[in-house]
This record gives sequence, C-alpha cells and structure tokens, in this order.
Amino acid sequence: MELVPEPDKELKEEYEKKQKALSQTTCVFSNPDTSVVGIKIRNIESTLNILGKKTKLKGDSTHVFYSSDKKQKLGLTVHPGDYYSQVSVFNISYSGNSKKNFRQINSKEFETEKGIKLGITKRQIIEKLGTCYIVKDSTTNGISLNYRLELPNDSKTKLLRSNNMPIYYAAYRLTNDKLENIEFGFEYP
Repeated sequence: MELVPEPDKELKEEYEKKQKALSQTTCVFSNPDTSVVGIKIRNIESTLNILGKKTKLKGDSTHVFYSSDKKQKLGLTVHPGDYYSQVSVFNISYSGNSKKNFRQINSKEFETEKGIKLGITKRQIIEKLGTCYIVKDSTTNGISLNYRLELPNDSKTKLLRSNNMPIYYAAYRLTNDKLENIEFGFEYP
C-alpha cells in the first residue's frame, strides 16, 4: 500500500472555486499574447535571434535578463524536458534594487506583441485582450486580471494545438491602476 499525500485543503478549495467560475462563463479568451521583444513562445529560432546564436537556456529553470536601462527584468522559463531555449513562460516586472549580474537585452522596455507593457492601466489591458478574465487577489489598491485558454476552447488561434500544450494562462498584476507584473505562457503539463 502506498500513501499519497492529500493536497492542501485551501489550495484545493481555491482550485475548485476557479474551475467553477471558469465553467460558468461563456466567454472564450481568443487574443493571447505570445511574444516579448521578438522572442516568441516555444520558438527556439526567435530566442536565438534576440539573445544570440550561442545562447543555451536550459530547461527546468528561469533565466533573467535586464532591459538596457536595467529598470525592468524579463524572466524566460524553459519547462523540464523542452529543447534548449524553448521559452514557455514570460515574466516581466520592475527590477527594483537587486541589480545582479544578469545579461541585458537591447530594449528599454519589455513589451508584448499586443503592446502590453509595465505602467499601463486596467482599461488599456482590457482594450487589447478583451473582457474574458477573472479577477483574483483584489484589494483596495491592487488587482490581478487572469486570462485562461484551455482545450478544447481554442478554435480561433489554435495556439494550444500547434504547441501541443493543454493550458495557456496570462496574469496581469496592477497596483493603483498601473501594471507592475506580467506573466503569461503555457502551464507545465
């Protein structure tokens, strides 16, 4: 007999609550972001074009790069088992005071192909991505907009099928109506 640990009760309840909210919505997110400064999701060639042909981003880790003025940082996550430099998750935030010796990308701002970048407002995000989001972690001055695309609801973009992935997510964290963190990509299957 093998003992399997029970998942944390709060995490399980939160997951079930999210699933219920998603199943009750008839809204389908169909306009996902898929690149930052020319690096396309799960496209090795685009990563090498921006970071250099000798770049080897290993799997099961996040690789951090600064903007040219070191005010923003970009995390590029390669899932375990993926090819070198096959980025599946992007994370953009302000760099703060911890300016370690990370490499830089020749771009002052990290902007997605939909024109989403740090500092924009909730209204601007919704104009670009639509209203098919769920609000999470809402406080008096902070909010997180969460978009999600799951099979089989991918008839328009075919993003999931073409990348052989089951779930795409995007989370946009705002404080005082200014975007301060962007994370999007494919959940690890």
